[in-house]
Amino acid sequence: MKKFMLIVREDLSKMRGLTPEQRFSGSPDMNSWVRDLMSAGKYITGQPFAIEGYYVSQTGAASDGHFLQDKEGLSGFDLIYANDLDDALKIAASCPMVKIGMAIREVRPFQEFPE
Repeated sequence: MKKFMLIVREDLSKMRGLTPEQRFSGSPDMNSWVRDLMSAGKYITGQPFAIEGYYVSQTGAASDGHFLQDKEGLSGFDLIYANDLDDALKIAASCPMVKIGMAIREVRPFQEFPE
């Protein structure tokens, strides 16, 4: 099995003014999806991101700017095991947030460093 990151992309402009309770009250129940993946031995970990953050570059750090002001942004992740990219895509498509159109999942395999 290979490791994949399922990145959650959502409309951050909608979420900026919400309390954490408001943010998650409209979310579908993710617990059963995670439990099913855990039972299948495919779930590693996952977590939602806070909306605030910093953009760090060679010239410094900023708490605003294009990265943090973009409408669509990263709002969380899940690390999973999957047989291959097709298997990871099927898992991402089964995400309750994807099914209701609340979020998009970006599926990224991990790249091994060359020796």
